[in-house]
Amino acid sequence: MQHKLLAALLLLFFTSVARGQTPVIDSLQKIIAQDKRDSTELTTYVRLVDQYARTNIAAAKRYSLIVISLSRQLNHPLQLSAGYSELVSLYMQSNQTDSAKYYLALLKKEADNSEHLDIKSNYNFEAGLFYRIQGNYKASLPYMIEALRLFTLQNSRISMAGQNLNIGNNYLDLGDYRKAMAYHLQALNLFEALGNKKGMSFCYSSIGGDFIKLNQFAEALPYIKKSVAIKNELNDKRGIAGSYVSMGMIADGLKQPDKALASYKMALSINQALKLKVEEAKTDLSIGELYQEKNETDSAKSYFNASRDLFKQSDDTAHLARVNADMANLQNNISHQKMREKTIIGSLNTSIEMGDKNTELNNYKYLADYYEQNKQYDKALFYTKKYHDRSDTLQNKQLQLQVKELEQRYNLVKQEKEISLLKKDQLLDHVNLQNQKIFKYGAMLVLLMLLIIGFLAMTRFRVVQRSERLLEMEKMRNTIARNLHDDIGSTLSSINILSKVALKKIEAKDNASRDLEIIKNSSFSIMENMSDIVWAINPVNDPFEKTIMKMKSFASAILEPAGIGFKFNEDGKLAGLTLGVDERKNFYLIYKEAINNIAKYSGATMTEIALQKTTHQFLMKITDNGKGFDKATQPTGDGLKNMESRAAEMNAGFEINSRPAAGTSILVSVSIT
Repeated sequence: MQHKLLAALLLLFFTSVARGQTPVIDSLQKIIAQDKRDSTELTTYVRLVDQYARTNIAAAKRYSLIVISLSRQLNHPLQLSAGYSELVSLYMQSNQTDSAKYYLALLKKEADNSEHLDIKSNYNFEAGLFYRIQGNYKASLPYMIEALRLFTLQNSRISMAGQNLNIGNNYLDLGDYRKAMAYHLQALNLFEALGNKKGMSFCYSSIGGDFIKLNQFAEALPYIKKSVAIKNELNDKRGIAGSYVSMGMIADGLKQPDKALASYKMALSINQALKLKVEEAKTDLSIGELYQEKNETDSAKSYFNASRDLFKQSDDTAHLARVNADMANLQNNISHQKMREKTIIGSLNTSIEMGDKNTELNNYKYLADYYEQNKQYDKALFYTKKYHDRSDTLQNKQLQLQVKELEQRYNLVKQEKEISLLKKDQLLDHVNLQNQKIFKYGAMLVLLMLLIIGFLAMTRFRVVQRSERLLEMEKMRNTIARNLHDDIGSTLSSINILSKVALKKIEAKDNASRDLEIIKNSSFSIMENMSDIVWAINPVNDPFEKTIMKMKSFASAILEPAGIGFKFNEDGKLAGLTLGVDERKNFYLIYKEAINNIAKYSGATMTEIALQKTTHQFLMKITDNGKGFDKATQPTGDGLKNMESRAAEMNAGFEINSRPAAGTSILVSVSIT
């Protein structure tokens, strides 16, 4: 069942590995493909190293070497030191200690010859990491503290956070759990402020480790779960492996060896896939010690041998001594007893020298067990007392309370910050609510003002419209009065005079027929003019179709008795056309004058009347095939002058074209909107 679970977890892991970080890497590769060999390309290579450092060690090494080469070409010492730093870390991870020492020496040379704080901090950081990976925690600590000091001077918050985390891990291995927790919480505080999820995941893992070392496994579990969740989200394969190791330690502490073994083997598979030799060696050691607890000696020996070979390659003296002690503790036959004692004492001395408190504690237990088996009870009692004293020092209740108090104090400060932020949010919400009320009332006031303005504008519009209608009516009354006075009044005066003349002639028994004929014609003219005025004023005749019907009727009445044929053509949407009272009257009178002239003077046999509506104009063209005239030699009559004056009155264009024996055409163009 466990094997099936392990296979399923491995399948899930490698599926997530396949997905990778391709979008970021692909975009960086596109920049490199331009091959500009400039500072931008150099920075891109540095970012690629960072992308591959925890997923593909070989690729990270390859790009680090390019960073070093390009930095030398561009004379960029800071990026050169960054390239050295990466290679130190990468070679240490893959158990290539000699290569790591070589690049650490180059980095030290750069730091000694430079006043640049970044380069000096790079060296101290990598030196601390170098000695830590070797298990020499005492030697590592001063470099780490100096690196933190330099990062603080530079106000590099991300580096400060990372270094607080590293120092905390060092104190954890040195057995100073209170200091470890203090540095880990400080690192978490900085990473949270920066919103750096990867850093937060490391801190959760390390804080969980603090509680594991204190045997407070229930307290450790929530932190490890938080770490696993973020690492899965970020696809941090190396980090996921570390979390599986922590889960294994918790399961082991809770006396669940099978769960612990499954977690350790998951971590081992990932480390092997990533070729992280140092992590692989440590995981082999944890699995071997678990089999040792289960009294499965052969399995324990197999994993101890594998870890010992890897620790030898990395020159990790501390862990090598520990695994030797573990293996010696497995030896029970008499021939190996002396060698067992010597190996364990050697491991004890190394752990004391390196500051590895956990290995020191294990060695006290191994020696106590050894001397008890060999009936050297005084020595067994001595090392048993040493074991309990050291164990009490590392895991005593007071220390556990102090560490718990640190965690609670941190959470309390965090809660106070959250409460403060909540109060600020509430204050902002209150301000926003007030602003919303102000906006609401302001909007209502503006709306009310708009309604008032709209009402006033509508009222004004109605007043203006009424005034305009009154003006139109006044204008119309004036026009009618003028027409009556000019046309009809003068005609009636003529009729009155002619009537008196005719009466005198009749009394004198003279011929009055000519005067009576004139009276008849004048009265008919009055009737026509009166009819035209009434027709133009009547609103029933506003639709232009009525005008067209009247035009056709008039043409038929005038032209047909004179033996003149006519065609009436309409083009465009004339049904929707509307003309004002004056425009309609003048337009019709121009038409009427033109038709009368054709009937009286043209001698034509055919007339064509064309009406056309375009986008901006209404056109009327009247053409006949009569005798025509020469405008240059023939004086203009009253009819043509009347047509021109009526066209001018309605702001219309008027054009007449005629040649002898070529007929006559009249064009009237009225602007429309």
